[in-house]
Amino acid sequence: MGAAGPLWVFLALAVPGVLGIFCDPPPPIKNGRNSYHSGSIAVNAVVRYSCLGAFRLIGESILFCITKDKVNGIWDKAAPICEYYNKNSICSEPIVPGGYRNKMSRPPYRHGDSVTFTCNTNFTMKGNKTVWCQANKTWGPTPLPTCESDIPLECPSLPTIANGHHTGESVDSFAPGLSVTYSCEPGYLLLGEKTIRCLSSGDWSAVTPTCKEAQCEPPGPFLNGQLKRPTSLRVGATVNFSCSEGYRLQGQPSSQCVIVGQRTFWTKMPVCEEILCPPPPSILNGRHTGSSSVNVRYGSTVTYTCDRGPEQGVNFILTGERTIHCTTDSQKTGTWSGPAPRCELSVSEVRCPPPQILRGQISSGQKDQYSYNDTVVFACVFGFTMKGSKGIRCNAQGTWEPSVPVCEKDCQAPPKILHGQKEDRHMIRFDPGTSIKYSCDPGYVLVGEESIHCTSEGVWIPTAPTCKVAECEPIGKQVFKKPKNQLIRPDVNSSCDEGYRLGESVYQQCQGTIPWFMEIRLCKDITCPPPPVIYNGVHTGSSSDVLYGTTVTYTCNPGPERGVKFNLIGESTIRCTSNDQEMGIWSGPAPLCKLSLPAVQCSHVHVANGYKISSKEAPYFYNDSVIFKCNNGFTLKGSSQVRCKANNTWDPEIPVCEKGCQPPSGLHHGRHTGGNRVLFVSGMTVDYTCDPGYLLVGNRSIHCMPSGNWSPSAPRCEEAPCQPLKEGLQELPLGSPVVPVNMSCQDGYQLTGHAYRKCQGDKNRVWFQKIPLCKVIHCQPPPVINNGRHRGVMAEHFLYGNEISYECDQGFYLLGKKSIRCISDSKGRGSWSGPPPQCIKSPPVTHCPNPEVTHGYKLNKTRSSYSHNDIVHVACDPGFIMNGSHLIRCHTDNKWVPAVPTCIKKAFLGCQHPFKIPHGNHTGGDIARFSPGMSILYSCNQGYLLVGEALLLCTHEGTWNGPVPYCKEVNCSFPEHINGIQSGLEPGKMYQYGAVITLECEDGYTLEGSPQSQCQEDHGWNPPLAVCKSPSSLVPLICGFSAGVVALFCLVAITLRMILKHRECNYYTNTSRKEDIHLETLEVYSVDPYNLAN
Repeated sequence: MGAAGPLWVFLALAVPGVLGIFCDPPPPIKNGRNSYHSGSIAVNAVVRYSCLGAFRLIGESILFCITKDKVNGIWDKAAPICEYYNKNSICSEPIVPGGYRNKMSRPPYRHGDSVTFTCNTNFTMKGNKTVWCQANKTWGPTPLPTCESDIPLECPSLPTIANGHHTGESVDSFAPGLSVTYSCEPGYLLLGEKTIRCLSSGDWSAVTPTCKEAQCEPPGPFLNGQLKRPTSLRVGATVNFSCSEGYRLQGQPSSQCVIVGQRTFWTKMPVCEEILCPPPPSILNGRHTGSSSVNVRYGSTVTYTCDRGPEQGVNFILTGERTIHCTTDSQKTGTWSGPAPRCELSVSEVRCPPPQILRGQISSGQKDQYSYNDTVVFACVFGFTMKGSKGIRCNAQGTWEPSVPVCEKDCQAPPKILHGQKEDRHMIRFDPGTSIKYSCDPGYVLVGEESIHCTSEGVWIPTAPTCKVAECEPIGKQVFKKPKNQLIRPDVNSSCDEGYRLGESVYQQCQGTIPWFMEIRLCKDITCPPPPVIYNGVHTGSSSDVLYGTTVTYTCNPGPERGVKFNLIGESTIRCTSNDQEMGIWSGPAPLCKLSLPAVQCSHVHVANGYKISSKEAPYFYNDSVIFKCNNGFTLKGSSQVRCKANNTWDPEIPVCEKGCQPPSGLHHGRHTGGNRVLFVSGMTVDYTCDPGYLLVGNRSIHCMPSGNWSPSAPRCEEAPCQPLKEGLQELPLGSPVVPVNMSCQDGYQLTGHAYRKCQGDKNRVWFQKIPLCKVIHCQPPPVINNGRHRGVMAEHFLYGNEISYECDQGFYLLGKKSIRCISDSKGRGSWSGPPPQCIKSPPVTHCPNPEVTHGYKLNKTRSSYSHNDIVHVACDPGFIMNGSHLIRCHTDNKWVPAVPTCIKKAFLGCQHPFKIPHGNHTGGDIARFSPGMSILYSCNQGYLLVGEALLLCTHEGTWNGPVPYCKEVNCSFPEHINGIQSGLEPGKMYQYGAVITLECEDGYTLEGSPQSQCQEDHGWNPPLAVCKSPSSLVPLICGFSAGVVALFCLVAITLRMILKHRECNYYTNTSRKEDIHLETLEVYSVDPYNLAN
């Protein structure tokens, strides 16, 4: 709802009884607004409506908030409406019988104009007096008002109408309020009001209607067709339709004129729809001149042609009608004049030879003869991969295309190498012939062949190389912090000795094709926090961090008194250790020092004339305390609190309660006769006297009263006024009383002597005042120094407190205090605070201390002292790295420049996890870290031979001492023709490395050789395979065997004779040289490839 206009709300005087009654917000109108904004709307408030610029207000623009039941507020009328302005809308003259319109409104009445009516005398209006001309050329929004006579009159009879009737035709008289309804005969339309009413004025409410013959408008043109018009357009007339060629009628073929309500219409007319054929059918190996996705108009023609042949010597020939056109069937549906033609291949008699494939077979397409376009699909036997297309086709030349594939065994993915990469371009499949090139990261060198290639058996040869840690050839001797954007070889396997942990890293630049940096991990001492402090005890440690392995011992303090001590609870010693080689922790918690209480009991305690105020009663144990208080009138002598000690006594002594006065108050510049006495009993007297030069004001004596108070109050001493008798006495009569006055001089002044002044007070009492004599302190000019000067003020005398500073000429340095100040000496005279400094010429440095380098040494000869500009070369022990410069120079200030370096422990490298090898394993599978000195053993699965060293050792350089071995498959074959073999060898079988066979011969054959043989690494058998021989071939064998046995016996006899003779010659000499024999034991690893447990 719009609310842009101002709020026009007129509040009338509040009617009694309507206070607190409100209307709902006024209803919104479309294309208009009202003046309401927000808040409550009280009774008698007014809201004004208005329309937007292009709209006209139809209805009253003002609504009033009223109440009819004194409870609820309502609006007095409906809200107006806003109609879009129609300049062509002109309403007829409105007539209200018994009334007239006001003279403000005159015809023509355009859209939005209003007319207000007034009834004649003796007539009363019913309805709204104002109506508006609406867009539909009628008056509204309410019906025209009526003026009813106050004196009812009958209406005249109604005439009959042509072609129609009314309901009052049989009525004689028409009283006011009677209604008459008109109707027309079929084929006629009523023009005017259908129902009129007899008014009280004797007039009918409207003029008599008429019946007009109904006719339809002439039908318009019929697109893409023809229509047959009727002779008459009356109701019931029919129009017939037909379509032009190429179009079909959609709908009924005729339309009839009918009456609907008070209007005439033609029933729904048909339309002529264009006849379309579907897209022309496509043909294989050909094309047409139409579109494959758009329908085709009636009468269109499409021509077909064939594609070119797939290859030379092969063509496609069109079979059927070349051209078809779009026509219609009996149902007037678009269809093609005939079927589409075909393109058939024309080939001569082509034959291809049967294809052959090694290590493979034909999986589909197997035939005796192969013609043009026949296809064959191949598959390789298990374990082999096809290289080429698995499907081939017989072409027009009688050959297969593409060529027949071959079956090869693919290689597995090439092995990865640590600290290096392979250039496999992210390949997934590795066909035979594929080569892979390896390269190492910066800081590593390649050991082995740079490239490996895949064989047709699916094996990579040679073995993949390894990346060995390169020896760093340093560029310079300095090390750096971590460089940015440089090639760095990280250190990932370092570790430290016990008591150290890995710390920061430094980087050393190394020579190479591309300079690279080597990370060096440093070891840092493991430290524990300061040992815990314990109450009532001490430890042997310090308050700073403690090195790993340090032991700290705890002891308890002595007891607070004799007979009481502290006992140590827990371990007296703790050690700095580490649980993860990272953080230092103490081996256990610190002990406790617990007080050992003695079994003592103090006696019951009582104070006469007093009482205890502590809550504890006897018996009393060690450290129990008791507090005492005296009865009224008694004074506590001693401590009010005592404690039970370890020796069964009370400390301090038990107090006593005495009756008496407190010590009397002292006098300023006076004294009393009580001295240092503490207890004053009742009746005691104390006398006061004043010092010379002071008068006693008050009572000279006071007394201790029974109440414990002094009476009267104590006097005071006031300074006696001096009435000089004589000035300037330098000497003093003997025995004269003297009162000193301000005996010292102010700071900066010197006491030169005293003067005396004779004074007389009351009662002619005489005394003397001693007065000091002071003068300003001066110092002599400060001393002059050679090769320097002072920066003070040039004056004859320097006052007390003045300070001057000295400075030296260039080339001299100051020896002594730079500044001196004017002070006074013990006699009060002015003097300087100290001797002046000296300006000494800077001599050359005589020596620098011997530089001590922990975990390092000096390369040149060690001396006790070093002169100016001496240079020392420093190096670190093996396993340590230098922090600082390796070259230092003795400077003029007795210091080494740069500072003496320190040697930081380097972490020692561990080896990378050893490679796994195909068809084999190693003994380091469960080991997480390989430290220097550790070893692993490689072995192969059955049927494979280990090529290379089986034992690898982790070196201190963090590398393995040799390349990784590999497992090579070994198979043994057998002879093609072996006669007489009954069992042991299977024809066609390949035997793996290590396999053992047992041979047996058929009946009638004799086994020549060992019955058992084992497959060896050279693909041969050991011992050689035995043969089965027939009996006829055994005669030469038996003769040869006999001769061999005889020769063997002869050889054994000769050998025994030579041994006995040799033993006789050396019998004595062997025993005497026994001590010179030195044996060295070597540990030899023997590897049996058939027994993995070894």
